[in-house]
Amino acid sequence: MRLRVVYDEGGRIVAAAAVPERGDDSVVVTPLAGPRQVAAEVEVPDEMAGEELDVICTRMRVDPTNGRLTADETGR
Repeated sequence: MRLRVVYDEGGRIVAAAAVPERGDDSVVVTPLAGPRQVAAEVEVPDEMAGEELDVICTRMRVDPTNGRLTADETGR
């Protein structure tokens, strides 16, 4: 599963949308980055692939050094 995400300087995800699978004719949603935010496309780790988007966004963050999703240790 891939997501288009927007995250802040600390890696906190502030917007996200699922990337449709190849051949899926769903509407494509692309979150846009604002000031001091970054937009990226990321792969969801296998252990989170079955979770809903809101759960992924609150339990994960983007590691700004490598652009990958990682567990959010802050416990938000």
